[in-house]
Amino acid sequence: MIKRSTYLCVCEGQQEKMYLAHISKLLNRFPERVVSFNTTIGRPKRLEKLVFAEYDNAALFDQDGRQPEFEESIRVCQSLNRSGQKGRSKKSVYHAYSNVNFDLWLILHKEDFARPVTANDAYVSDVRRIYQLGREADIKEEAVISRILSQITLDDVRSAILRADAIRASKPQTDAKNIYSAICYDNPDFSLHEFLRTVLKECGEL
Repeated sequence: MIKRSTYLCVCEGQQEKMYLAHISKLLNRFPERVVSFNTTIGRPKRLEKLVFAEYDNAALFDQDGRQPEFEESIRVCQSLNRSGQKGRSKKSVYHAYSNVNFDLWLILHKEDFARPVTANDAYVSDVRRIYQLGREADIKEEAVISRILSQITLDDVRSAILRADAIRASKPQTDAKNIYSAICYDNPDFSLHEFLRTVLKECGEL
């Protein structure tokens, strides 16, 4: 019997969309399992129109130094999730954010990186080094993203989840911020790893 898992995901950019397609490819190596991410590019608010009761839903987005927008994105996900718990939907709605941005998530597949940064492009040189890219490589370009993803294995994804856990565990509880009932921290911080943990657990890879 084939086990099917489908997730509806709104992704802030091409990096996240291509990453989920790669995760699907890694997880679908066994014929008895089909994991699908139905993705669209946009802000989390799109979920208010797209959310489906039969699927788990997620919004992948960055903090990017835009705190008001970041908090609004969390509010949207939390509000939709609460609505689902009251019976409108049987599935979950995940906020899956990266703070500062997704570039750090790529680093964590290969290395520890726990220091805070002050610029959105602070991770670019490390991504280029780790994935053996040219000094001028545009890590937002589709061909470059593909080259990066080709070097990421399922073991790397598991390692990134553990590294994100370690980052959160190192944060003093006094630094925690309650944003619409979601516990968040200053960078570096994630909730993306929690969504991916759920995906991997559901198909027996964690």
